Amino acid sequence: MTERQDTKFIKSSRRLTAGRRIAALAVFVGLAGGGAVLWLASRGVIDMHFWLGVCGFRQRFGLPCPGCGWTRATQAFLNGHPVQAFLLQPAAAIFCAAAAVTAVFALLMAVFGIEFGSLRRILGVVGLKWLLLAAAVVVLSGWGVTLIRAMVHNNGM
Repeated sequence: MTERQDTKFIKSSRRLTAGRRIAALAVFVGLAGGGAVLWLASRGVIDMHFWLGVCGFRQRFGLPCPGCGWTRATQAFLNGHPVQAFLLQPAAAIFCAAAAVTAVFALLMAVFGIEFGSLRRILGVVGLKWLLLAAAVVVLSGWGVTLIRAMVHNNGM
């Protein structure tokens, strides 16, 4: 690496404190642990129906809630079927992909202690607002797809 490339890398990243490395490790462990629980549930080791129960929104209104299909889609994603996950619940597949990317970056940050400059900009105050807005749009769009499917299925089309 040339000196110019080396200084460019140093400017775009900086070393993390021990506390921030532990926080990054906690993010990784949380995402990996949640994924492990859902993966075990897809294998029949854990009974998710016991823990999650029946959707109260669907029972009350007869329509799927914004979270309907997320568990099945996440399990499909974790079993290596991202296209099937997207077809089951588009929002869940997008969030699974984002969680996978987040877990990789969190692990890199925890192990190597480097904070990536691009992540700092994305997660800044303005970036966080736009990320939350994008997340809301994705969830509502996924729910819209689920509602349309339910209405088509109920009408027998």
